[in-house]
Amino acid sequence: MKIAWSVKLPMGAKLKIKNGESVECDEIIYEHHLSIIERLPLIGWQNIGANQRKTILQNILKKELNEGEILWKGPWYSHIVIKSPGVGKCLGVDEFGNIELETETEEKYLAPISTKKIRIESDKIIFELKGDEFEVEGVNELKVWGSFYPKIIDKVEQISFEQNGKIVVINNSLEAAIKAEAIGVSGLILIDVEKLKEFEDCEVPVVVMEKEDAKKLIKIASEDNYKVWLNASSSKVLLVLE
Repeated sequence: MKIAWSVKLPMGAKLKIKNGESVECDEIIYEHHLSIIERLPLIGWQNIGANQRKTILQNILKKELNEGEILWKGPWYSHIVIKSPGVGKCLGVDEFGNIELETETEEKYLAPISTKKIRIESDKIIFELKGDEFEVEGVNELKVWGSFYPKIIDKVEQISFEQNGKIVVINNSLEAAIKAEAIGVSGLILIDVEKLKEFEDCEVPVVVMEKEDAKKLIKIASEDNYKVWLNASSSKVLLVLE
């Protein structure tokens, strides 16, 4: 079946692909300039006079500061030393003694999957894919693209670092699911596993799937190293077949 999977474009993102083109996995889709402003307490600011504050501000405004950099040091008897609490360009200090620091980064979004054709709309990029989609029950609100481990795991002894970074299927074993998360799998598909509340705070996506659907997923995926989109927030599992 044909499936459309979309990526939302941030405001101001610079596209690196064109409408209708094919895209390879890990190819740059867009670049996005990010500007982050932090407000951090400037220890000692409230303990100095207005003239000293003015002098410090004149010296540091619009300058790049390093964390721990000394901005002002009082006379020996005052023991007051004012240091930058973070990294970035100083935009000012507010009335509460919080310094505003701006940092800039360049974000690059890489295609998580290959596709023969993408479609670009005003606020999103749509990947046109061929695959199978499965309805599941989401346990938490996370989502991930990942390689799929095409075997059902029934016992904790079957968990090994072979599954590290992969999406795995666990059948009727709470201990195996806990160990799988601990070794670093990228997602969990559970069958007949009790105490699901224990997975609500899990750091990887977790869904519950019917056993017959899991068998179908594994039968198809065992033929090749297919990518899987595991979306616990929308209760879907997508197996991409191209």
